[in-house]
Amino acid sequence: MRKQGIFLLNFARPQQLATKLLLRQNITSIRTDPFHLNCNGTILVDSIQHYASCVGLSPEDFMSESAKDCVVLQKGPLYLILYNNFILCSARKRWSVAHEIGHICCRHTSDGPAEEAQANAFAASLLVPSIVAEELVRRKVVRSPKDLCGIFGISVQAAELRYQELFCHPKTALEQELLERYLPVIEEEIHGPMISIPHRPTFEHAPVIL
Repeated sequence: MRKQGIFLLNFARPQQLATKLLLRQNITSIRTDPFHLNCNGTILVDSIQHYASCVGLSPEDFMSESAKDCVVLQKGPLYLILYNNFILCSARKRWSVAHEIGHICCRHTSDGPAEEAQANAFAASLLVPSIVAEELVRRKVVRSPKDLCGIFGISVQAAELRYQELFCHPKTALEQELLERYLPVIEEEIHGPMISIPHRPTFEHAPVIL
């Protein structure tokens, strides 16, 4: 959609897709683990380095000048997201993987500005569900963007943008359902120590996708 020369992007769809994906998970932590999501077996995640060693190739075989952070391989309905473990910090790694999942879930066929913006909207909704973050603001657990960084495992830049977006739109029935799923976890985590679970994917029987 275009108005007065400016594209009006539809962010409702990627946000809804991210919410539906979260509802499919067994939610045990406030922090989303994008490396081990239940995607009905269609999306697998591993590091470039680990996957390359599994299939007897060099990590450089999967990287290019335009794709050094994260690459996606596809064979039929199966997608394999590979992140560069040597370049990315934890927050960037998590965002890059969530971003690529967004492209897949939105069924993008190109990487234009509109598609990139929608994939970022998906990643933000997946890693920092607004209705969950807003609940933490109400409980005074989140008081600044810095708090979002620590709780949700995102970068300062992503946290600042997400913080500005809170309380900006009415919540859908799906989002309310999602909050109900998160409430027991919120009660447990805010009254106990926050525990960060290491995100190391296991990929012992790697399918060869070339």
